[in-house]
Amino acid sequence: MDVAVLKQIIKETDKNWRFIFESPLYNKIDFIPGQLVQLVCKPGEDNSVVRNYSVASWPDGTNCFELIITYLEGGAMSEYLFKEAKVGDEFVYRGPMGVFTLTNDIEVRDIFFVSTGSGISPFRSMLGWLNANKIQPKHNIKLFFGTRTKKDLLYYEEMLEYQKNITNFEYVPCLSREKWEGHNGYVHTAYLPEITVAESKPLIYYCGWNKMIEEGRGYLKDLDYKMGDDIRVEIFG
Repeated sequence: MDVAVLKQIIKETDKNWRFIFESPLYNKIDFIPGQLVQLVCKPGEDNSVVRNYSVASWPDGTNCFELIITYLEGGAMSEYLFKEAKVGDEFVYRGPMGVFTLTNDIEVRDIFFVSTGSGISPFRSMLGWLNANKIQPKHNIKLFFGTRTKKDLLYYEEMLEYQKNITNFEYVPCLSREKWEGHNGYVHTAYLPEITVAESKPLIYYCGWNKMIEEGRGYLKDLDYKMGDDIRVEIFG
């Protein structure tokens, strides 16, 4: 276990806040984009809480990492972070760790990132890393991000910049409760039509609510997509 100090809180949307932590025991934190940390609040107390969160930032030579967290009413960790935590508080954490990463996938086949809510975190990490290191994918990468309204879009302007800077990257935000100039409807209605006409199977990464992922896996099973070979998942609720 390591110690992190809460350095900054950014209210990205009403229910999605960015929490930036600094790990004072290290000069820098090395990890693979897409990995997660296990965060502990109130360590050592009877009511301590442990939760896993995908890191939303990328390794940049500093000792900081960012999490974007969705407020869940009654959720012990989100209640604490949104209502009690303050800059300067210490947290115990483990990681970053996990295998929900890009590795060499961008050199092999097209990739579709599919996410809802704060499930955009590992994909923001991967894209930020590609952009910062000026890595240009040979195959297509598409991020399909589903939420309710335009005000709920996370990292919106940043994703538009990545679309300009990263070769073969396309950002597809999907709104289910508000009509706008972009895609209207649930996230599945954006990527599934592309899959059905694709010449070869893209690799699908899912991150978000369990219901969304289970629905997606059901659709892909009918198209003969297989876990591991064609589908990777990270579930947070």
